[in-house]
Amino acid sequence: MELFGISPGELLVIGIVAIMVFGGRLPQVAGEVAATVQKLRRSLNDLRRDSGIDREIANARREFEQGVAKPLREADLAGTVRRETASVRSEVQQAASAAQTPLAAPAVAAAPVSAGASAPALGAPPPPVTPPESPARSDPSPG
Repeated sequence: MELFGISPGELLVIGIVAIMVFGGRLPQVAGEVAATVQKLRRSLNDLRRDSGIDREIANARREFEQGVAKPLREADLAGTVRRETASVRSEVQQAASAAQTPLAAPAVAAAPVSAGASAPALGAPPPPVTPPESPARSDPSPG
């Protein structure tokens, strides 16, 4: 447990040093410190009241609320982010499931059908392709 950001061990060291420095006058010094702190607080409160800073702070807070905070709440940024995140998550899940499903067999490019020939059945292997004949040379002698 910390008090004013000071651990219990540090408080103990401060107490021991205070006893060593002030000795028997420690209660009197502690009372004077407390009275001084009270005077400072009173003076600060009087200064705040006289300067009107509290009123200015209240006005600034009200203007901030009307100009920034209220429109942000109305825009519901958190809700918008949640909805957009859910939408993106759904799209990613759909894409992932589509990537896991097997693809359909690729379509076979149809060769021109000659008159009288029938088209191959869907899913049937394509007919064998014969290589084109090379043109015959008119001169049988080597070149």
